[in-house]
Amino acid sequence: MHPTPSLVDRSHPELGTRVLDPQQRDLAESVRAFLGSKPKKSGPVGFYVHGPAGRGKTWLMTTLVDEAPMPDHAKRRVHFHEFFRQLQRQMGAEVSTRIAINETVKTLLDGAGLLLFDELHVHDPGSAALLNTLLAEGVRRRIPMLITSNYEPEALLPNPIYHHVIVPGIQTLREHLLVRTLDGGVDYRQQNSGADHGFASGTWVAAAPGADHDAVLAELGFEAPAPDEAAVVLEGHLALRARGARVTEICFDFAELLEAPTTTRDFLDLADRYDTWVITGVPALSGFSRAARQRWVTLIDVLVDRDRALIVCSSVSRDALIDIDDPPTDLFRAQSRLALLGGTSAGARV
Repeated sequence: MHPTPSLVDRSHPELGTRVLDPQQRDLAESVRAFLGSKPKKSGPVGFYVHGPAGRGKTWLMTTLVDEAPMPDHAKRRVHFHEFFRQLQRQMGAEVSTRIAINETVKTLLDGAGLLLFDELHVHDPGSAALLNTLLAEGVRRRIPMLITSNYEPEALLPNPIYHHVIVPGIQTLREHLLVRTLDGGVDYRQQNSGADHGFASGTWVAAAPGADHDAVLAELGFEAPAPDEAAVVLEGHLALRARGARVTEICFDFAELLEAPTTTRDFLDLADRYDTWVITGVPALSGFSRAARQRWVTLIDVLVDRDRALIVCSSVSRDALIDIDDPPTDLFRAQSRLALLGGTSAGARV
């Protein structure tokens, strides 16, 4: 079988323009054949694709969903973090967790002819319960599902205290989806695409010790906010202080964004409003609190999924960011994604 023509030399903001490698081509052909076949009353309902960061899982599955022979309104794509924001919106003082989970799943699946669930990772029992319900209901309705993850099914919710909660979901994945691995190849994010838009158009600026970060950014043509541009954002949810919030651009000091008790929902709400993010004063990871380290991973997840440009001014290079032996969960994914950013040192291109 020949490679799918529409998938060859396809440009993507994360991965650039390239030809599918053999593993990607084989997977694309299998998924494309599945999506093009007539619905069946039995057999697999989709694919669970796992593997290391940067192998093109999201890009490949998104492209195949775009090309699937069904109306666009029947295609649903949801990112892990957005899924849980929907759950939070369902929950209230008089709504039980079980009802909120069922309503969230119903809202997502009603009218769906194809579901792409991106970046699945489960590290707490609440997430596991929601995922179990989604998978079971998707199988019951026979909705084709494409799921991407950095984890094989058995590695979800690895904490031995809680792992039993996700076991029903793992069984559903193994019994009703085709589990495929995409690994052993290039991390394409390490081959920076040089994109001029979205997340990959951003920059990591490594300032010299003692350098004024605003002055360093000025060398790149970025005008840092003046003191009177400081603004409080997300009033009523979290009084979060930004250095400046312009029309489509928001600027934060690292500590005021990540050492504050910010949540995934905060990042998602702000990403809905601002296309360009600037974060100054980023230290090496040892300078983060433990909670801020995990928020950093979540923030990068959100900005990549929403394809928002990111400019970071840090006291260290990207390679020197990790200076601890116990990095936060999923930091490997964030580091892979940060490789997409252009690099500078004190304003001089490297």
